[in-house]
Amino acid sequence: MARIIVMLLCLAFSDWVRACPKLLYAALNYNTDNNSVDAKYWGKTVGVQGVFINYLMTYWTTNVGAAPNSLWNGAKQFQQTYAKYGVTDNFIKVSIYSNLDWNDPSVVAQYVTNFGNLAKLAKYAGFKGIALDLEPYRSAWGGVAGGNEQIVQAAGQSIGQAMFQAYPGMTLIILPDVVYQTDVTKDLTLSTGGYALSVPFVTGLFQQSWKQVIMATEGTYRASPASILHWVDVTYANYAGMFPAGQFPFSVAPGIWPLGVSPTDKSAVMTVDQFQQSLDTDYTVTDTYVWIFGMGTAWQSDQYGPVVSNFPQYLNVVRHACTTH
Repeated sequence: MARIIVMLLCLAFSDWVRACPKLLYAALNYNTDNNSVDAKYWGKTVGVQGVFINYLMTYWTTNVGAAPNSLWNGAKQFQQTYAKYGVTDNFIKVSIYSNLDWNDPSVVAQYVTNFGNLAKLAKYAGFKGIALDLEPYRSAWGGVAGGNEQIVQAAGQSIGQAMFQAYPGMTLIILPDVVYQTDVTKDLTLSTGGYALSVPFVTGLFQQSWKQVIMATEGTYRASPASILHWVDVTYANYAGMFPAGQFPFSVAPGIWPLGVSPTDKSAVMTVDQFQQSLDTDYTVTDTYVWIFGMGTAWQSDQYGPVVSNFPQYLNVVRHACTTH
């Protein structure tokens, strides 16, 4: 009996001291934030353990090169500089800032090459992986992008294969939850064509033996603690059947949006108390990552204005939300 009690106490203690999920911030500008001042600010003042990095690959047609060059070396310097201040888990973020074209096989082949080269760069630089922002800021999953389910799923599989072969140990992050977005926008007329083909694309991406795939949710941005639990459960269910048989290297990273009403308005989106309650909940529903969406430069004072007057209270929430990193 005594042995059983000891075992139960040990299990309880091991769960209590388990490492916290790491906190990511989205996003920084590679061209302006690649310096030690910013690295120290994000690592020591804000206290994140990783960032999403914009503009290393601005468009899907951007080719970063197939071998080390000045861009690769600059990316490596970024990683090394930020890691000195504890910002170790950094991801190249690629968004859809120009129309995609699924009708031209030569263009699709260019996408495959470019993402393969990006994965090579990520591995060379020491980044944790790549984050694909699949929100259609331009036509990508319908409209003038063309294509059909078979073409887009095959392209997703080829792009996934190119990245995996170049960097087998990388973590792949997808945002937002495209299954959910497809469902809620399917009856809307959107100028970009909506999300319809994003699900076949992601299904294709997932046909590799990924070490880790993370779905970074946006539905949790301003959700209540109870709603966060629901969102995470639904997200797991949405993707359970997309991976090869016997594989599910999948985790959910709940996103939270506390500051920055617009790119030019740094006002609070959540009160300090709301931020604390939701962030505390976020840390309990995942064992990988939690991420903060920062609209514009809401978390920094700069030429666009100062941070909110009670900004130190938001920093205090971050510092005390989870402490066993």
